[in-house]
Amino acid sequence: MRTRLALASAATVAAVLVTTGGVSSTAAAGGDCRHTSEGLPIDNDYVYLYTRANCAGAHDAKDDSTKDEDYGDGKGQVKDFDNQAGSLINHSDWTMEFYTRTKWSDQGDRFCVRPRHYVTKLYMYGDGKQEAGNWSNSISSHRKVNPADCKRFFGWRIKVRK
Repeated sequence: MRTRLALASAATVAAVLVTTGGVSSTAAAGGDCRHTSEGLPIDNDYVYLYTRANCAGAHDAKDDSTKDEDYGDGKGQVKDFDNQAGSLINHSDWTMEFYTRTKWSDQGDRFCVRPRHYVTKLYMYGDGKQEAGNWSNSISSHRKVNPADCKRFFGWRIKVRK
């Protein structure tokens, strides 16, 4: 029991560090997403989804439409990618909210990623709920939202190239 609580505490601390933009060794180790995002054209407004952590390999799905209500319905720009994301880059100019359920349902769980931010390891997050205890392989939809409507943020800021 104590071990389980210690792991939950470590995940919570990591989420707080990421949410507030703090620096940690986890962020420094997640260089692949940072490197990948910095290599994208500055005027590129896509959300990129990766199966693996740290944005490893080529992206597996991308969307510049500001929304996709169901990653598994074969419609929209994100096709056949329901519950497969392990990391992501929001290279757009909008705050995006990601959901564990389709059609942006409030019945599941959700989190926001600010414009030009990335999330290296979705498995670091989760709030212990059975459905979203682990964000990795749990995302089913996303959409552009007003930042004031977000209940939590994840992600590290993309360094702007000069």
